[in-house]
Amino acid sequence: MIGFVPEPALSADAARMRVARQAGRRRQAIVALRVGEAACAEAASILGNGVGPVEARRAAMEAAVELVAVAEALRRSVRLSRFERQRLARLWIGQGHLSARQVADRLGVGERTVWRYLGHP
Repeated sequence: MIGFVPEPALSADAARMRVARQAGRRRQAIVALRVGEAACAEAASILGNGVGPVEARRAAMEAAVELVAVAEALRRSVRLSRFERQRLARLWIGQGHLSARQVADRLGVGERTVWRYLGHP
């Protein structure tokens, strides 16, 4: 593996609290996904009913805005540790399919942070 970074050990209490936080975040992700599903279904229904171009554009824009909010909620619900972000950044950059900017966007950090994860000053 490219640049493996071990995670620090957790105490039993810290591990339990971490599991509880992760469960709460999964519940938040489920809610966000259901909201996104409803927004897409509504937009598809409006667009499928033969509305005019202005109404179709408005429905598509409202769905897009809602999906951006869903994406942000999902990103918050799967907060990664610094070690996990480093691991993913090194993996994605190492595969050569993504730029540092794309990796930064996916991880929710700055491009400079991605470069630091890769060992650049």
